[in-house]
Amino acid sequence: MSTPVARRRAFAKKNNLTIGFTAIADFSSFIGQEYLAGIMQATEDYGINFINISSAVHHSIFLDADFLPQYLTKLQFMRTPLLDGLITWASSLSEYMEHDEIQKIFNSLQPLPMVDIGYLDIQGVPSIRIDNAHSIRLMVRHLAEIHGFKKIVFVGSKASSPHQTRMECFKEAMTELGLPCSENDIFMADSLDPKDIADQTELLLSRSVPEAILTSSDIIATNIIEELEKRGFSVPDDIAVTGFNNQLAGLTTSAPVTTIDLAYFRRGYEAVELLIDRIKYPNAVVLNRTVQTSLVIRQSCGCFEDSVLQAQRDSNIFLSAPYAVSDEEAPAYLKSAIEKVFPWLDAPSKKSLKEAVLHDIYDTNVPPPEKPARLVSLAAYVHPFAQSGCRFHTEPHLFPAPHSASARPA
Repeated sequence: MSTPVARRRAFAKKNNLTIGFTAIADFSSFIGQEYLAGIMQATEDYGINFINISSAVHHSIFLDADFLPQYLTKLQFMRTPLLDGLITWASSLSEYMEHDEIQKIFNSLQPLPMVDIGYLDIQGVPSIRIDNAHSIRLMVRHLAEIHGFKKIVFVGSKASSPHQTRMECFKEAMTELGLPCSENDIFMADSLDPKDIADQTELLLSRSVPEAILTSSDIIATNIIEELEKRGFSVPDDIAVTGFNNQLAGLTTSAPVTTIDLAYFRRGYEAVELLIDRIKYPNAVVLNRTVQTSLVIRQSCGCFEDSVLQAQRDSNIFLSAPYAVSDEEAPAYLKSAIEKVFPWLDAPSKKSLKEAVLHDIYDTNVPPPEKPARLVSLAAYVHPFAQSGCRFHTEPHLFPAPHSASARPA
């Protein structure tokens, strides 16, 4: 156990700390879920009492009428002695009120120790942030240096402050790499509405067809991919498209979206750690903390993601089969290959798999002994499956790993 962790835990236990979390968010969205999961995990690890004072976005006209007033009423309880500290997601209120109103609300709660996980600045409140410049630079460098793209355009939304920040970071990254970038390469939709994204897609195609489209969110990326396909373009064969946020929507497109993971769980977790420090040292000057983001490689940029590469490595075991083996050698070779590709399967499952392949070749589970010895084109048989990803990879439910696909041995 590291010294800072031990000290925080001892302090939290000694003082029986209670902290809260406040936001207005769509908790059916993975962002809200990941933030909350990180906060709850940290409070459990440090033995802290936790009160979730957030409000979920309502989807009923009967609940929406008094939604915001009811939420604001809860603010009167976000004070000592009920709470020792508060994690805020101030920017989650941006859809409902102006920024200066939001800042005024949270300033009224001081001197209660607070830490924010959004992008709004609240005077005297440190934040857990991401480095947008670093994140955009990661993506631009990937597109330029790995794929050799020079004609890259940016698509974001005017309605989002982070999107505007990422747009400026895009310009800087392109300049740093000596790549051409002008205002004609920037496309900012009025909102995240699919129609607005479609309009920007039409506009950028009318100017010139880029090699790659870098977007400021996975929602924009998925909409652009759909619009490009309607117009006969293939992603990534004709145009590469990338996202930002690593949202679930990016996995549902025809080409899963290469994106930036914003470490929401980690940010929620570190917000708790920073808040403990704020409570312990109320007069200390605490700076904003930056959490490292990461590039998530999928297929929309033209790369093969890790799972596809692993499938190809596994397939190579089959592709390396001798073009012809005797009837007697076929069962032994298949057994060896299955042991290498599916080590997590139990013995009956491996036996069943081997017999299924042999049955496809011989119409029986074993080579018929009465037939004269001959050569079996084993490689020719498995080659079509291996080239297409192999049915054993495209249908993982047939042969699942012990817990999940991610638990599969490398």
